[in-house]
Amino acid sequence: MSTGVRGLLLAAAMLLVACTRPTDTGVQALPPSPSPVQSNAGTESEQELDWLQMLPADELAALERGEGPEVQHSGNRRMAQFGTFRTVDAVLDRAVRLPGYVVPLANAADGRLLEFLFVPYYGACIHVPPPPPNQIVHVVLPRPIAMPDMYSPFFLAGVLRAERVDDDLAGSAYSMAGAELRPYEP
Repeated sequence: MSTGVRGLLLAAAMLLVACTRPTDTGVQALPPSPSPVQSNAGTESEQELDWLQMLPADELAALERGEGPEVQHSGNRRMAQFGTFRTVDAVLDRAVRLPGYVVPLANAADGRLLEFLFVPYYGACIHVPPPPPNQIVHVVLPRPIAMPDMYSPFFLAGVLRAERVDDDLAGSAYSMAGAELRPYEP
């Protein structure tokens, strides 16, 4: 099974577990080094990340063991976001690209997209609970773009940063500087 497929399957499994509101412990762990790829521009080397590389090692191990409370499907109350705001130093401050989906947060007056959450699987933040904060990237675009299809995967390219953002929809532990949304090409 490819790393990308494994990552998407484990990310989808996150919908099946939940715990209390994330807490920031400040501990950071290092994953395996991301694999380098050439950017579309060809002038700068990007690293294609798997979402699992953004999880501290102990959180990934707990996820793989299936630890965590069950998702409650009854009632009308939204479940609390699970996971932590802990980030991984090895993925920060470098040019990367990450496959995933757009969850719009803010639009320009003309309806073009200005701000969004980038998530590992379709439906994240629409269904409950949202992914862990360290599995969400908050993006504020330098210029608005046409509203992308929320059902289609994209690559998000730019420089990944550790930045805590608390939004009504979900918290995120990462942001991206110089973000560019590109069509997903397997």
